[in-house]
Amino acid sequence: MSRQEIRDQAALLTRPGTVVRCVDDGENVVVILEPFTPPNAAQYNPHKLDALAFIVPSLYPDACPDATGFYVKPLTTLLASTGAEPRSTAETALLGEQWRKFSWAPKTFKWDPNTDTLATHLATIEVRFRKGD
Repeated sequence: MSRQEIRDQAALLTRPGTVVRCVDDGENVVVILEPFTPPNAAQYNPHKLDALAFIVPSLYPDACPDATGFYVKPLTTLLASTGAEPRSTAETALLGEQWRKFSWAPKTFKWDPNTDTLATHLATIEVRFRKGD
């Protein structure tokens, strides 16, 4: 798939009040949703994130979007109930800026390039937010 096709598919992720942009980063395209309100938003502080990003390799859809995790801003995204950092997160660099990376690989989801899309990948990210940890 071409980078333009990734951009076209990413544009389908747009929600009311959210802008989707794509940034080339070497052999990858970083898809960024700004702002992003996660499912279970009340579990997080802030409830609305400045941005959510995930990495899509240029070999997509044969290669799945980065299954090692996704990125959010602000860095200070915390659990509302405890004020602690969410489980399996760390500060890391992406596109020359610091983001909070949620290291998370879905255990029950296996990528199928014939049926899965960026929308199904985003759905797996939303599963992580629903856990609220």
